[in-house]
Amino acid sequence: MSREREISNRYASFQKRIRVAAILVSAAVLILVLRLWALQILEGDRLLQLSLNNRLRLRPVEAPRGLILDRNGELMVENLASFDLYATPEDMSDIEDTMRRLAEILQSSPDELRQRVSQGQGSQLEPVLLRKGVDERIVAAIEEHKIDLPGVSLRVRPVRTYPNGGSAASLLGYVAEVSRTQLKSKEFRDFRPGETMGQAGIERRYDAFIRGVDGGEQVEVNALGKVSRPIQQVEPQSGFNLHLTLDNRLQRVAEEALQGRSGALIAVHPSTGEILAMVSQPSYDPNQFSQRMTPDQWRKLTGDPHHPMQNKGLQGQYAPGSIFKLVTALAALEKGSITPETKFSCDGAFSLGSHLFHDWKKGGHGTLDLRQAIANSCNIYFYNTALKAGIGEITRVAGELGLGAPSGLGLSGEARGIIPPKPTGPPEAGGWYPGNTVMAGIGQGMVTVTPMQAVMMVSAIANGGSLYRPWVVRKVETLDREMIEEYGSELVRKVNIDPDNLAIVREGMQAVVSEGTGGRAKIPGLRVAGKTGTAQVVENKKNGSQRGDQRDNAWFEAFAPADNPQIAIAVVVEHGGFGGQVAAPIAKSLLEAWFKLPKEPRPARVAETEPAEGD
Repeated sequence: MSREREISNRYASFQKRIRVAAILVSAAVLILVLRLWALQILEGDRLLQLSLNNRLRLRPVEAPRGLILDRNGELMVENLASFDLYATPEDMSDIEDTMRRLAEILQSSPDELRQRVSQGQGSQLEPVLLRKGVDERIVAAIEEHKIDLPGVSLRVRPVRTYPNGGSAASLLGYVAEVSRTQLKSKEFRDFRPGETMGQAGIERRYDAFIRGVDGGEQVEVNALGKVSRPIQQVEPQSGFNLHLTLDNRLQRVAEEALQGRSGALIAVHPSTGEILAMVSQPSYDPNQFSQRMTPDQWRKLTGDPHHPMQNKGLQGQYAPGSIFKLVTALAALEKGSITPETKFSCDGAFSLGSHLFHDWKKGGHGTLDLRQAIANSCNIYFYNTALKAGIGEITRVAGELGLGAPSGLGLSGEARGIIPPKPTGPPEAGGWYPGNTVMAGIGQGMVTVTPMQAVMMVSAIANGGSLYRPWVVRKVETLDREMIEEYGSELVRKVNIDPDNLAIVREGMQAVVSEGTGGRAKIPGLRVAGKTGTAQVVENKKNGSQRGDQRDNAWFEAFAPADNPQIAIAVVVEHGGFGGQVAAPIAKSLLEAWFKLPKEPRPARVAETEPAEGD
């Protein structure tokens, strides 16, 4: 009996354990079912999307920028294919190992690569740009070891290329990656990290036309992050092409003529305002911005004392020296203070109170009328003329000719220059002194202009009194030559200066070249009008000599033919010396090239003896 009870107890205990086990299994199954229900029903859409995102990737495809061509259709800026290296952190099972292997191929530091990956913005699925423009050796090595480099990929993109290197760089500008600072501003909220845009010059001003519309492609990737097949693709739309007013042939001649010197040169059509050539020296190669520039490279470029990144034609502000005597002459003629026959005697010095002002020629020029004074650039004549005209009229005429204000070309950073304000009080109350007027009358003291202002001023004199806005883009077209925009000349105003007075000054400018200080710009068979200028950059000269960085700036401006101007030129050579000796031959080279005249043989520069005086 006791044995049967023992068996019965054991059976009851066993059944209890079975029930407990059944309850536990049922609970586990219920939990599993509930979890599956939650995953499938409640979170199904989200998990499906995550799965697709892990398998499908959307990659942007950069649009080629539009081409830039000169007025004759010659290519100035184009695009070439380039390979960029990317890393996707999500696809790297071991970032440390992948970066170590990649560093061996790139011959760089693994720490640098890890830092780039860690600094990448966005999610782990967002590719991080590691290097732009890798060479063929690296492309081949990465393809060969792609099994060992999960998450590493190469992409082809169009890269901006400037076939002529630094030619017209200050005008064309450059294209570079959008900086972190720019990405934080509202203006660049639609840009992605690593995306490029025009950062200076025409590339920046017309970026909306040039940049095009990016495309994209959806691709399927495998477990290593490698593309297995394309799913969908939207083709990028190329940017529009720009046709410039610039003449590439003339541009090269101008750059060759100014080569080795710091300064600027601008040539325009005086009756339209079209920019034909624009040089700023020294220049820089915009191609170096197409790849990632190192901090050392950037510091070297921006720290250069000759300022290669500056567009000196628009941003350089220089004392105009004797080219400003044209303004002084017009102001005195306008006021009726002088006539073309008015004469002043020049013995080399001019007294005003206790101050003595000198002529550039020792002993002076003798007695001259206005035509002779312009031709010989006599300081003494224009000291007298400035006092007779008064600073108020000089300021008015300068403003009429476009000085003291941006030209309106539309490129960023254009300087205003400095033109003296009209006096509002007596000298003792902080007003204007007669000595200030004397210095302003010859383009020194409180007067500065940009080369762009100088060439537009001489254009207005040349064409009889029309001030045009300078322009450089003629038309915007699609690749299929469909017209998008077309531009033309724009008259700013007819200057409030008597045309007869402008004609008097033009006659004096012809004498400058035919018999005066600008003789080095004389060309047989072509009537050239010009004006030399030599602007001091330091006040005191010791023993008649100066260091290279203390020499005067050399100016020359010209137009031709004198009776029907087709081109106007302004040249400034920093610390070049005398304008008639240094700047005039540069302008002559351009005139010979523009009119396709035979170039006159010149003696080698080493054989030339620098004169002790001049303008």
